Amino acid sequence: MSTPATSPIRRAVNRVGRLLPRGWRDFWLQFAIFWSFYVAYEGSRTLAQSDRYVAMRNALDVVRAQQVLGIDWERGVQVWAMNAPGIVMTIANWTYFNCQFTITYALLLFIYFRRNHAFYFIRNALLATSFAALLGYVLLPTAPPRMLGGLGYVDTLRETSVNHNTSVVQWFANPYAAMPSLHTAYAVIIGCAGVLVFAHPVLRAIWALYPALVVFSIIATANHWFLDATVGAFVALFALLFAFAVSRGRIPTLPHAPSAGKTAPPPTLGSDPLPQRA
Repeated sequence: MSTPATSPIRRAVNRVGRLLPRGWRDFWLQFAIFWSFYVAYEGSRTLAQSDRYVAMRNALDVVRAQQVLGIDWERGVQVWAMNAPGIVMTIANWTYFNCQFTITYALLLFIYFRRNHAFYFIRNALLATSFAALLGYVLLPTAPPRMLGGLGYVDTLRETSVNHNTSVVQWFANPYAAMPSLHTAYAVIIGCAGVLVFAHPVLRAIWALYPALVVFSIIATANHWFLDATVGAFVALFALLFAFAVSRGRIPTLPHAPSAGKTAPPPTLGSDPLPQRA
């Protein structure tokens, strides 16, 4: 008679655990960190909503600031995209709704399972980015261009299956979370991650250009201002510097093959368990 320790289910769990980079304990720890933070972040972002008047006033301030700086290009970019072949707007719409979550978490899972040495560095950078962005939403609620239809902007996502009127999006999203652009901040970090963890030059080039595609998508769909994207990029830089400091000045690169019989020690919470370079 089989005991619980030798049952087929237990053997299957142990077998899968051996495939995990650092075992079940670390896997569930990272899962809890990310999803607990994500739920708390989305909830607090909803609470950070300000009234429409303040958000619209701040948006107009952004417009005036961009005019002074000479970077009020949003309308021109959207007009060009809408008059281009249909594939251009299709890519822009798809990228906007998939870059922040689908692409980000897909690459994170790949890094965790296949480039685990870099996962903790990227994790720390993304968490720091989200904290910093939340401060911006609280201190400077800003309406996106799509809410200023009087200036000629069009919400290109209205006809898509998932849009800002979808119940799930309305439940979690803060409509006045334009400044800074978290799409841009995440894209910069994920783009850097792709460059760090892939060796093939074509893949590195794709990930290096990824932030530019995201910035194009958020502008073409009238969901962010150029100034939002600029501030978002600076937030990402701050977050990467934070992750660099937490990892004690080490940047994750493709590691040398480990010596036979040697394994890296398990990471501690908040640390960046990068292998020492030869």
